[in-house]
Parts: sequence; structure tokens; C-alpha cells
Amino acid sequence: MFTSYTLKNNARVILIPQEDTHSATTLVMYPVGSRYEPEKLAGVSHYIEHLMFKGTKKRKNTLILTREIDRLGAEYNAFTGKEYTGYYIKSDAQYLETSLDILSDMLFSSLFDPKEMEREKGPVIEEIRMYNDNPLMNIENVFEDLLYAGCPLGRDIAGTETHVKSYRREDVLAYKEKYYVPRNMTVVIAGNIPGNITTLIDAYFAKEQSARRPSAAFRHFQYGPGEKIQRIRLQKKQTDQTQLMIGFPGFAHAAKENDTLFVLNAIFGASMSSRLFIQIRERRGLAYMIRSGSEAFHDTGYQYIRAGLESKNINKALSVIAQEIKKMVERPVTDRELRDAKTHIRGSVTLSLEDSSAQANWYARRALFYPMVETPEDVLKKIDRVTKEQIQALAKRIFRMHEMRIAIIGDVKKETITF
Repeated sequence: MFTSYTLKNNARVILIPQEDTHSATTLVMYPVGSRYEPEKLAGVSHYIEHLMFKGTKKRKNTLILTREIDRLGAEYNAFTGKEYTGYYIKSDAQYLETSLDILSDMLFSSLFDPKEMEREKGPVIEEIRMYNDNPLMNIENVFEDLLYAGCPLGRDIAGTETHVKSYRREDVLAYKEKYYVPRNMTVVIAGNIPGNITTLIDAYFAKEQSARRPSAAFRHFQYGPGEKIQRIRLQKKQTDQTQLMIGFPGFAHAAKENDTLFVLNAIFGASMSSRLFIQIRERRGLAYMIRSGSEAFHDTGYQYIRAGLESKNINKALSVIAQEIKKMVERPVTDRELRDAKTHIRGSVTLSLEDSSAQANWYARRALFYPMVETPEDVLKKIDRVTKEQIQALAKRIFRMHEMRIAIIGDVKKETITF
């Protein structure tokens, strides 16, 4: 079970004690990411994430800061999404107080030294180039830019090289100070938690005063053009393997359909015994990697299918995928598929959540994006109630071929793709 409470400065705290583990993870999440940014500051949430590791009033530079964490043998990092930014340290439980000290110091007292800010633009730009040079990593950006063309959800989380070079310190700090306030903060601690944890949290996270709650407003999503010729995006690139991603409009984080969609994907393309894996890889040898899944945001989401394959096999794969979609829409899944999908989900969720960092991440996302925080068992019970009829009905709703988008990175000519 978990405990949730609010500090006097309105920061939210969630504690998830775990037995039989010697680790503890501290994760701090903010509900802000790239879709909250004005166009001229595209990528600034990600840039700020980088700057948090560049020194504080107490730990003057990167070396002092990171050496203190490294000497503990801890895992630490940060991540930025389109609707969130997170910072975490996972360590031996005996070093939990040190983790709290370091994270609070970074988030409340980072220096944002002008020289460091200019210097860090280089690594951020190189990170952008790294993703752009790697089709496996970049295909999602190409797809989302196609699906959500014309709105912030379609932009690359990191912005562009031009954006990064243009950041001004005063604008970056104004954006940071608007969102990085205690009442916009969720502190999650999972693992081997000591009895005095509330005292420690008060010491490190309750003293900072909280300004008024920042606006949660973001620009509502919009889909890109729906004409068939504009529902395909090709990024031509000399590669040995072409990356293919197709998708359909889906559902927001808290949509009730997601439980059924979870089961649908377990059957359709989320495992080595799934329909797509068997038909695309095992029966026809068209791809090494093939899978289906979904992505969700506050007000929208999408269903996707991804594959890595030879360019000459794209149309064959699209044809087989269309056939498998048609089967999902026209016929109920079998009793065995439904039963196996549910046990697969339960097993994979159970295994993934043995780790304290996975537990912290689960509860942080539930706190940020759902009306109430549900435990994994709460969600698994809902999945156990999913029926064959619900899966088929959802397949009919989501697999609308006239709404399908196709993104491709590879040495391909657009006019050769048939769908």
C-alpha cells in the first residue's frame, strides 16, 4: 500500500514502502513538459532538466554534485516528456537522506550560471543530433509531428538546434520559476523507507515557500490534415533498415478505454506470441522488430504499430497489418487469447514493479495524470474484467483506416507506398 499527504507548502508526497529490498528511490515530478512551452522556447523544459546538474549554492559545480552521488554507487538521472519532467536518485536505502538532500538542493538552489548555460547548449544540440541520426529513436518524433501537425504535441521535446541556440537566460529562468514551485511538485519515495521519513521530507522539501499555483493551461491538441496524401510522412535517409510507424487517434490518460486497450495490445502486438509478431516475423520473416502499443496525454492519445524492416517489404507488411486489423474488427478474440493476455499482463506488471524505481514511476504518473491514484492491483482487477466483446467493440472504434497515419524513415520513395 501507499501513503499520500501534502506538505505545508502544498507539495504532494507519496510513500510506497517495499519489503525485502535494500534500495530506495526518490523521484520528483513536475507536470510540465514541451507542450507547455511557447514556440520561441521550444525545448526549454528539456534544457532546464540539463541545467539542474550544473551546480548549486551548496555544491558549486557539476563535478562536486555528481561525485557525491557517484561515490554512493547510485543510479540518477532526469527525463522530460511532453507533459512532465522528472528527477530521481536510486540508492542503497542507507543513503536515502543524502538523496533527499541532493535532489532538493538541485531543484531549489541550482545556480544557472550564465557560462554553464551557454556551454550546456552544446551537449543539448548533440543530443538532438543523436536522436535525429538514429531512426529507431527518431521515428516517434516523425510520427507525432505528422499526427499532431500544427500544435505543440507535434514538436520534438528537445526543440531544434535553432531554438536551443536562441535561449536567453532571463526567459529560461522566468519559465523555470513559473513551474518549479512546491505546489507543482510531487515527491515520491519507494523502497526500503525508514520510520523517520516524514521528518526527513519536512527537512528537505517543506521549507521552500510556494507561490501561487502555475496555470495548468496548455494548448488543446489538434490533428494534422486528414486527406490521404497528407497522412503519410517520409524522412528520406540512407539506412540498411527502414523504420515504419503507423497509428490511429486514441485515448487520454484517464480514459476508461485504456484497460481494454491494454488487453487488446497484449493479443495484437505486445509479445512474441502476439498476432502481429507471429504473422509479420515468424510466418513471413518480414521484420525483426514488430510491436503494437499506445501513448496517452491529458486530452488525447494514439494507438501505434512499429516495425523495422527492408524497404522492399513495407507494402507487404502494411498489407499483413491491415489483414490482422480486419480480423480484430470482424471477429472476437478467442477465449484462450483473452485468458493468456490477462495472465501475461499480470505477470509482466508484477515483474516490472519489483524495482523501487518502477514503483516510484508508476505512482508519480498516476498522481500527475489520473483523478485518483490507483495501485497496480486496482488496475489489474479492472483488466481481469475486460471481455471479448469489449475488445472487438474497441477495435472497431480505434482501427479506422481512413484515419491511419504512416511515418517512415529510410531510403524509400513516397509514391511507392500503398495503403
